[in-house]
Amino acid sequence: MFTSLDPATNHMCNYTQREYSCGHMRWLASKHCADYKERRKKCQPSIMDFEERPQAVCGNCRQPNEQPTSMTAFMRRLLPLS
Repeated sequence: MFTSLDPATNHMCNYTQREYSCGHMRWLASKHCADYKERRKKCQPSIMDFEERPQAVCGNCRQPNEQPTSMTAFMRRLLPLS
């Protein structure tokens, strides 16, 4: 498939495909095309990079106690109120 290098005619958003140890995959936008930036119109995705996470499971498969700490909770630990 040919993809134009001219940003004005490029109608494909660039994505990174992330593969987790649980077998699930996620597609993360790394760069949006002009159509998406102007009209928020989804277009044909173009997978530009692959990323493996052999030591991690996706957010759907994580146990509740494995969820990342929220930024608020993290900041409360760093800056306790006096």
